Amino acid sequence: MKKRIVSVFLALAMTAVFLAGCGSSDSKDTKKEETSDNSSASSEEKITLNFWCHQNEAWVVSYKKMAEKFNQSQDKYEVVVQDYPFSAYSEKIQTSLTSAKDGADILAVWGGMAPDFIKTDALAEVPADLVAELESDYMEPTLGIYQKDGKYYGVPMEYNLEYGGMIVNKKLFDENNLSYPQTWEELRSLSKQVSVANGEIVETKGFEMIDGDALFCNYLAMILQQGGQYLNEDNSVNFATPEGIKAMEEILSMVKDGECDLEHLTAGDYCYNDVYQGIGYMASVGSWAISDGLEGYQLTYGEDFEYIPVPQYGEQMGFASETGWGIIVPEVGENKEGAWEFVKFFSEPENLVEHNIACAQLPPRKSLLDNETYKEGLPQVAFLLDILPEGQWMGPYNTSDMRTRFNQMFINLCQTENPDIEAALAEVSQSISSECQIGYSMK
Repeated sequence: MKKRIVSVFLALAMTAVFLAGCGSSDSKDTKKEETSDNSSASSEEKITLNFWCHQNEAWVVSYKKMAEKFNQSQDKYEVVVQDYPFSAYSEKIQTSLTSAKDGADILAVWGGMAPDFIKTDALAEVPADLVAELESDYMEPTLGIYQKDGKYYGVPMEYNLEYGGMIVNKKLFDENNLSYPQTWEELRSLSKQVSVANGEIVETKGFEMIDGDALFCNYLAMILQQGGQYLNEDNSVNFATPEGIKAMEEILSMVKDGECDLEHLTAGDYCYNDVYQGIGYMASVGSWAISDGLEGYQLTYGEDFEYIPVPQYGEQMGFASETGWGIIVPEVGENKEGAWEFVKFFSEPENLVEHNIACAQLPPRKSLLDNETYKEGLPQVAFLLDILPEGQWMGPYNTSDMRTRFNQMFINLCQTENPDIEAALAEVSQSISSECQIGYSMK
């Protein structure tokens, strides 16, 4: 997830221009106001709203552009954007939430961070008029983590998705006169055909989904696409179902058949790097990874690589999504009214879609799924819009901890001869259910 946070999709270079306050009026100087009916009092100085975010070139540029638009749209508030290194950002947020002095009025936050702040009542409640928009127009996975006791404490900026698309090495496909797979069966057949293994090391990878994000997200999708479910009514998880066992057997066979290996899962990096380096054909990853091909590897989209759908595993579309980036307002803030005015402005469909395009994000609002501006701005990922309504929220969990436990279980299964898959899934289900749940009611 960290790689996703620091990736850049567009090489933007623009400087935000902030409107300065026009001066201050002296309430004691009534004589000046009385001497001439034609003279006008100086306009009051704007109230400064500090908006904090993490450092990401494209995102910061977009935030500053949005602040500039807001500043020009009204005369009361002045939003100033301040960015910090992601490594220090969580600590900065916690400091800001405990003291209004020198803190932020508005904060951009990754959904996974939000529960730590929500459970301590450190966040301001979303105003009723904005709640009405959240409940009528925002897709359920984007909202899940921002709720407590039926109230909302954050507003989504994106639909986070780590399933549905894959980076493909177009040159390898063209050189070998191969077509992109359209079904899961074609995907597995092609993956076995093109992969080259040398003992336990796979020198040329076929289809890859064995890394810290893709493994867990694809596994959950494979359960749901069989018509199964891993979340129980009490929000505990159970992977040891017929659908969960079948999906795990399928994924384990990818390693056993020599289509991929555990290199990226154990190293903590991403499979798509193999595709960009010419030693892999296909890798499941969120659309954010396109940026690394363009900027990090200096490749050309449409010539060197492309982003296409991952063929569906089961008969019905389904996947699980974490709640992604959103905006929160500290309860201790002295300018909460102004802060929410900016959040409302940011969330207007026209402004939100502009931000989503600039940051290569998927839109969180239902009304933007057919937005032509978005489709024209990000044609490479437009196919993902069709599946977004089929997603469910991953659940009331610390999803980083979930993945850590699940991924270690998978490594153990791969390294065990004749493993008991059902027992391993039952054990990790119990561990996740008892140790990773968020400890408060959301509804």
